[in-house]
Amino acid sequence: MRLSQPKEFLTQTALALQQARSARSFLPSFPVLLQKYFPCRRCILYYKDAEGNVFRPYSGDGKETGLPLISEAANLIESFTGRSEFLLADTQNRMYFDLFNRDSDDFFAKNSLNLVIPLHARKYFRGLLLASMDSADRKSVSVLAAAAQTAALMFIPQIEAEQMEYENDKNYYRLFKFDRLVLLGQMAASLAHEMRTPLTTVLFELATMKKQLPTNEKISSAYETINREIARANQMIESLLVFSKFKDLHIAPIFLREFIERTLREIPTNKIPSRVDVQVQAEKEIQVASDGNRLRQVFINVLFNALEALNNQKNAAIHIRIYSEYKDLPRNIRHIIAITDNGPGIPDAIKDRVLEPFFTTKKEGTGLGLYISYSIMKTLKGDLEIYSSGQGTRVNLILPAR
Repeated sequence: MRLSQPKEFLTQTALALQQARSARSFLPSFPVLLQKYFPCRRCILYYKDAEGNVFRPYSGDGKETGLPLISEAANLIESFTGRSEFLLADTQNRMYFDLFNRDSDDFFAKNSLNLVIPLHARKYFRGLLLASMDSADRKSVSVLAAAAQTAALMFIPQIEAEQMEYENDKNYYRLFKFDRLVLLGQMAASLAHEMRTPLTTVLFELATMKKQLPTNEKISSAYETINREIARANQMIESLLVFSKFKDLHIAPIFLREFIERTLREIPTNKIPSRVDVQVQAEKEIQVASDGNRLRQVFINVLFNALEALNNQKNAAIHIRIYSEYKDLPRNIRHIIAITDNGPGIPDAIKDRVLEPFFTTKKEGTGLGLYISYSIMKTLKGDLEIYSSGQGTRVNLILPAR
C-alpha cells in the first residue's frame, strides 16, 4: 500500500462530502471510497438512522439488498458504544466474532468480515465499519482504521448539525401546530356547550312529532335517519366535553411490556380479527411513570385505527415495538410504544390534517379520536408522532423518562 493512499482517500472524502446534497446522503460513497483506496475485499458501513433506532447498511459494492438492519440493542452495537479501538478477528479476539455471528445468523462468516472499526466524533458513537482484510497485514489494517476514523471526524459532525437543524425546524412546526390544535379544541369545546341544549330540544320535539304523525315506512325511515345523525352529533359533543373537563392525572409506575400485553388480553377477542397477526416486541422491560387509564385509552384508539386500516389487507399485521432512545445526551431519553401496520398508509394530501378535531375519512367517524389521543399524550408530558409512506403507518406514543 502506498503511503499516499490515506491522503488521497481523505482528499476524495472531503470532496465527495462537499459535493453531496447533504452529509447523510454522502454515506453510500464512504465504503466505496474505502474499497477504492485500501486493500479490503469488502466494506460495509453501518450508520445510525435519523430516528436513532437502528443502524442501516451501506455497502462498498452497492449491494445493500439482503443486508440486515442492526438494532441499537444488539451485542455488536453495545460492544463498541464505548470502544474506540478497532477489532480484528485473530486468535485473541475470535470469541467476539463468534458472538456476533450467533446474534446475526452468521452474517460475519457469510460475508467474510473480520474487521470492525467503530466511528466516533465528539463523543458521538454513530457507526461501524465492517471489512474483510488480510488479518496478517496488521499495518494496512491500522492505516485503514486511522483513515476511516479521521474521515468520520469530517462527516459525523456535519450529519449531527443537519439533524439538529431538522429537529429544531420540526419542533417549531409541531409547537405551532399544537398551539393551533389547542385553539381549535377550545373553540370546539365552547361550541359543544352551546349546541348541546338545542340538540336535546330538537331530539325531544322530534319524539313528540313522531307520536302525532301517521305511521308509514317513509316517515319512519326519515325519523330514524334524523335520530341517528342527532345521536352522532351528541356523541361528538360528549367526547369534547369529557376531554375539556381537566381531571387530575393519576401517575403510577407502569412496566410498558406488561401493560401492553395486559391491555391486549383485556380487549374482547371479536374486536381483533384472527386474520391480523399482532406481535409485541420489547428489547427490555421499561418502566415509566404515567397515568395508566389515559395511556390505555390512547393505545386502544391507535390500535383500532390500525385494525380499520387493515380491513382489506392480505397478510395483515400489526407490530408493536417498545424501546427507548435518546438524542445526543442520556438526559434526553424517551420511551416509545411504536404501533406499525402494513396497511395502505395515509395519503399525502391529508397527512397534515389527521390530528385536527372533526377531520375524518370514516363514514361514521367523529374525527376526534386522534385529536384527543394527541392531546392526552401532551398532558402526559409526551408526544404522538405519525409516520406513513406508500405502504403502512407507524404511530409513536412517546413518554418521557421518569
